[in-house]
Amino acid sequence: MIDTVKTYEEFSETRFLSDVAALAKTLGAPYEERTTRRVLEVFGSHFHSGAVLWKTTDRPGDHLGYRFFARERTDTVRTAVEAGLLQAGPLTALVDAWDRTFGTDAIQSCDFDAFNGAAKTWVYLGGMRPAEQVLDHAAVPAALRAHLPALTRAGLDHVRFTAVDYRSATVNVYFRARGPLTPARCAQVLAAVGIPAPEEDAVARVRAVAPEDFCLAVTFSLTTGTASRACFYALGVPEARMPALPPRIGEFFSAAPCHDTEVIRGLGWSYGADGSAYLKAEHAYSGDMAARLRDWDCYLTGSTGRDPVLAAAEHAGGTVPATDGAVAVRTPAAAHPHRRGPAAEALCRVVDPSTRYEGKQRMGLITGVSRQTVGSEALCMHLIAMPPRTRGAVHIHDGHESSLLVTGGRTRTYFGHDLEHHVDAEAGQLLYIPAGMPHVAANLQDEPAAGVLARTDPEEQESVRLLPALEQKAAALFDAHLAAADDARTVTAPSGTTRTA
Repeated sequence: MIDTVKTYEEFSETRFLSDVAALAKTLGAPYEERTTRRVLEVFGSHFHSGAVLWKTTDRPGDHLGYRFFARERTDTVRTAVEAGLLQAGPLTALVDAWDRTFGTDAIQSCDFDAFNGAAKTWVYLGGMRPAEQVLDHAAVPAALRAHLPALTRAGLDHVRFTAVDYRSATVNVYFRARGPLTPARCAQVLAAVGIPAPEEDAVARVRAVAPEDFCLAVTFSLTTGTASRACFYALGVPEARMPALPPRIGEFFSAAPCHDTEVIRGLGWSYGADGSAYLKAEHAYSGDMAARLRDWDCYLTGSTGRDPVLAAAEHAGGTVPATDGAVAVRTPAAAHPHRRGPAAEALCRVVDPSTRYEGKQRMGLITGVSRQTVGSEALCMHLIAMPPRTRGAVHIHDGHESSLLVTGGRTRTYFGHDLEHHVDAEAGQLLYIPAGMPHVAANLQDEPAAGVLARTDPEEQESVRLLPALEQKAAALFDAHLAAADDARTVTAPSGTTRTA
């Protein structure tokens, strides 16, 4: 069951202006109130509806940044250009190209500098994407595209976020890579982009808080394609597992105000091609940052999950981490089973549905037929296993249809633009869900429900768009119907006693 208690306070411009000025003063960071007010005038609605965080580094006097992670699809670049916060150019054109490529899945967010204003545009790609789909694009400079073979050989072949930095004219690519992050694995992925590896004790510090399948962000020059930095991230680091921190980061974590119930702190170890290193830090401010990160399937410290897309790529013959941390790569055709043509012939395949994971809809899924596992062009089929007395998250499938064959138990699906309808399906029945229909699945029974899920989107992590505005309605419906089901299951045992199932 999803907790619907509000976990954050509403964003306030007045309070934010006071908080950012105070935090900048504490850190000795430059601050310009007029610039910050202008940012709020232009993007105020996103600060209210999105999740907001602070960011800085351990370098003395470095800038204080802040960011909103948007919950709605919008053209933040056009908004910034029309407001005079940015000038259109190759970087904004690249954001526009990715936005058009990934369509309704792409969500733009923004970074700001408390002194200079607009700093970076982020693009969430809607889930894991093959690196070639992101980088082998006409809008990406050829010098940057040239890194693809080396990235693939090192197992950096799936991307979840991209960003452009207007201050340094660079492109950031956020890979999720198969772990664990051993010293050999660290050296391998950094060597792929020409970055010297840190000492083993530094790798151990990162591994202590990084998830098993780790995030590596690589910064490339837009003009030369050269990789200047690479950063390993750990998000949601609890205080009990926080490593020893440089004084400025410790001061930042102590002073950064937060209006969320769950405080999210993040660390990023950044290594340069010139051998330099520094520590980044992020701290939640408002808008329930924890929920936003989970909606986007970001792995937090302590997560035991392994990425199902990376696992599927391994199963299909892609990158396979060896026990010493190196990565053995099979044939180029197997490494990219979704690519058609002479290098990857379409074959009949058998898939072992063994990899379990929780999708964006928060339901138990088991990997099956998809673009990532067999190279399918327009079909995905999974197994689904819903625990008793649970429901998923309200969502919509933009542009594709779904169907569920119930093989065990009984499911209830709430649907409609206000979840005003519901329908039940039991073992042996099939459920059809039209494209674009808001819905959420539930299991009101005391037994698990299972089925075969098919859809016309071939991606392993489908084009799901969550609808948080309907979560409260879904919770109320689920609780009421669960209580009614419990009442209906109240039976009289043969002995004459009353039992409630």
